[in-house]
Amino acid sequence: MNENDHADWANIDGQAYDGLEEEKDDDSIDIRRPFNPEHIKVRTVHRVVELITSRIAHGEIELAPDFQRMAGVWDDKRKSRLIESLLLRIPIPVFYVAADKDDRWSVVDGLQRTSTIYDFIEDKFSLRRLEYLTKLNGHTFSNLPRPMQRRIRETELIINVIEPGTPQEVMFNIFRRINTGGVTLNGQEIRNALHPGPIREYLKELAGTDEFLTATNGSIRPDRMADRECILRFLAFYVEPWETYSANGLDDYLIEAMTRINEEGSTFRDDLSQIFRRSMKAASGIFDDYAFRKLYERNGRRNPISKALFETWGVGLARRSHRELDSLIKERNKVIGQFVLLMNEDHDFNTSISYATGVPSRVRKRFQAIDELIGRCLL
Repeated sequence: MNENDHADWANIDGQAYDGLEEEKDDDSIDIRRPFNPEHIKVRTVHRVVELITSRIAHGEIELAPDFQRMAGVWDDKRKSRLIESLLLRIPIPVFYVAADKDDRWSVVDGLQRTSTIYDFIEDKFSLRRLEYLTKLNGHTFSNLPRPMQRRIRETELIINVIEPGTPQEVMFNIFRRINTGGVTLNGQEIRNALHPGPIREYLKELAGTDEFLTATNGSIRPDRMADRECILRFLAFYVEPWETYSANGLDDYLIEAMTRINEEGSTFRDDLSQIFRRSMKAASGIFDDYAFRKLYERNGRRNPISKALFETWGVGLARRSHRELDSLIKERNKVIGQFVLLMNEDHDFNTSISYATGVPSRVRKRFQAIDELIGRCLL
């Protein structure tokens, strides 16, 4: 990774972000599809810690290890203060989980708290920098006096369980609203939690391919799944052609794409992987270090990667034959020149890749513009 790639990970104030250009919502456009309140099926249960840790040990509660993010993992001080709260019988916030038909739970809100309690009972860390029970500093769970062990095991937790049968888009909306953890989950992290199965590992594998890392210069930070969201957007618009897109927003569309890819067989996913890799390789061959970035002049400022351009160029190239891609690479100067012209002269195209990018008219605008650009360059 070169010096410019590190710059992609920080804004002008020097604060880290995911290496992607921010997409702005258009407040004048409501892209949220309302849903029937009767579809929200949530029950509240009270369970003691001992029961929760037993279910985790038996694989009946999924802690989604992909969420143990660099930015979100608690240090020992914060973990210890949570355990101290249990020992002092101070109430802690409620937990939210999604249940499947076998009543297995996926934890989204409360993940760090659940992991901390389980890890402490498993003696994976010792107490540090306690505020009140300072005599317990240095103790693991097994070192605690039996009454204190029992107090932790018998602590009652309040858990809101989203029942199976609740529509995926409703679950997504709920989780987006109730995030209360140390680091709020973003859209892709929530989608990942709601879709156990091969899709998780599949997106992770594609994000680690040489073709993707080369095309993006390794500049998209992986710790908050920004890389996987880009790839999912490409897959969604390739599997379900952009010409038929009519969603009220990308959230529901991406949820449906994850569900479909999860349900398809390994052959389907393998074929899709080859198409994705071929597209990434072509993007690198044409644009070099400027792939998927806004470009207003040749060899100009290297902007952050745009998710809208990633999906649009990615799918546009993926639809072309090997022969056509070879031709586009040979004519790369023509392609770049046409793209610079498009960026400078078509205000509607710029809007379509910058604001409320899930609006159907804007999706059609950007995909059609790139498709026509590619067509002209192949003449």
